[in-house]
Amino acid sequence: MKSLRKYWSLLKISWETGLVYRVNILLWRFRQFLLTLMSLTLWTVIFGSADEVFSYTNAQMITYIFVASVAQSIILATALNGLARTVYTGELSNVLVKPVSVYLYLAAQDVADKLKNFGFIIFESLGLYLIFQPPLVIPSAAIATLFVLWLIGGAVLNFLITLLFGAIGFWSPDIWGPRFLFFMIVSFTAGNLYPLDILPEVLTRVLFLTPFPYFAYMQSQLFLGRIDSSETLLHSAVLAFWIVVFAIIVKIVWGRGIRSYSAQGH
Repeated sequence: MKSLRKYWSLLKISWETGLVYRVNILLWRFRQFLLTLMSLTLWTVIFGSADEVFSYTNAQMITYIFVASVAQSIILATALNGLARTVYTGELSNVLVKPVSVYLYLAAQDVADKLKNFGFIIFESLGLYLIFQPPLVIPSAAIATLFVLWLIGGAVLNFLITLLFGAIGFWSPDIWGPRFLFFMIVSFTAGNLYPLDILPEVLTRVLFLTPFPYFAYMQSQLFLGRIDSSETLLHSAVLAFWIVVFAIIVKIVWGRGIRSYSAQGH
């Protein structure tokens, strides 16, 4: 119980620290708002002269854009973009000497940032809804519950990938290039701007060999009810598989990195 209170305190401290730089938060959320606004405007224009496009009705596509935007904002929101610098400069030592798990310490920071972003998402979504007043598709309670679980799974997966990028700091300060490349790839392959199934089938199959569709696309498809029960079980297993794979990789990489880190006298 004392351990739980300890991490709860860390989460609250991370929340308060994150609110110090309010301008940065507002600019980041404004950028996300503009991206969603652009997508909604584009698809509204496309459906202005058609009842169905790419096997999606107007209500389905608008709901998809709303849900995908929310999913990606929650899943990809992170306070750990500067983790590699924290590692390389030796600041991580302040965590390693404390009686806390470094993974749970970083997870508390990440959760606090996601909760903060979720608060903005509610107001952004309300504003967009009032602007477009679109017809929306509402899922059943069972689907909504599984949707939340898939959101959590996607967030865990992104957290693990972020830890891998942070681990680069054990050996090099150069993280901006790989991180930027990853962000650009996810922007086009997670499905927040358009459904991935409108792409050529070969390209879609290639994308499903990566974890990227589980950052927004699959959650949105589930929300719309475009996945049957057998596919739901399959994709739940695939998402769990990616989490286990990256958890093992993180354990190995961080284990070697921390050994190297201590050997250098940080």
